[in-house]
Amino acid sequence: MKTQSDAPVYEIRFKGHLGPNTLVWFENFNVAYSPDGETILRGPIVDQAALNGILKRTFDLGLSLTLFRQLGKEL
Repeated sequence: MKTQSDAPVYEIRFKGHLGPNTLVWFENFNVAYSPDGETILRGPIVDQAALNGILKRTFDLGLSLTLFRQLGKEL
């Protein structure tokens, strides 16, 4: 079973700058904001269940996903 320390790191980008109330749902991710108005999250996703949870949150919150990619093993 993978843990957060050995899980692949992903980058997720959303349209707009997300506020603190929304970011609470992505607590294990580092947050940055791009000058062109995107929120950039980077962090580990340990398995398919965690991935499904993130995608479900994205849908439930009505966020506009602009990029989702695997970066590697370390943040």
